[in-house]
Amino acid sequence: MSELGKLIVFEGPDGAGKTTLASLLVKTLQADGVDCEYHSFPGRSQGTLGQLVYDVHHEPERFGVESISPASVQVLHIAAHLEAIERRILPALASGRWIVLDRFWWSTWVYGLIYGVQRNSLEAMINLELIHWQGVVPTIAFLIMAETPMRDSITSSEWNDLCRIYHELIEKERNRHDIQIIRNNAPLDDIVAQLHHAVTRRSNGPFE
Repeated sequence: MSELGKLIVFEGPDGAGKTTLASLLVKTLQADGVDCEYHSFPGRSQGTLGQLVYDVHHEPERFGVESISPASVQVLHIAAHLEAIERRILPALASGRWIVLDRFWWSTWVYGLIYGVQRNSLEAMINLELIHWQGVVPTIAFLIMAETPMRDSITSSEWNDLCRIYHELIEKERNRHDIQIIRNNAPLDDIVAQLHHAVTRRSNGPFE
């Protein structure tokens, strides 16, 4: 039976650069000979529920939908998460493959609060997702932060709120996960080397 693969999570607000860094880490690990693949929530692979949810979220009018309530958006994202967890991520981990995951359930919490979803509703959604993770937790999680957003569409007020809620959540999650905050304020090669070092160190140590 294969040893369970490693789950490496990247989190952070839109515009912090996490997707770029996650993709570069995958290439670095693959160059090391690690059987590793990149996944994202809700997902952008053609023919998946994640791609459909992404499209409905960002362009609802394409599907004849005038608007979607914030709570409904988060429920759609949870559905996409469950699909990816059950059909792609858990089978890959069970085969020994490493997964670099762009976003975790933390985004559901942070963005849900930003857009006014009730806390008890978000907690119920997240508890459902945790059931489907079947006890799997990240080997290591990176919170990618930047001084200012790398997208013009994000206001400074929204950025400050996102950063604040992420930090509040991470402080609570530190007791359960190995979390490192990475400041995206250096050359990409240097940051990727920092990520690679952290993953290598963690992969040689004890796991939950």
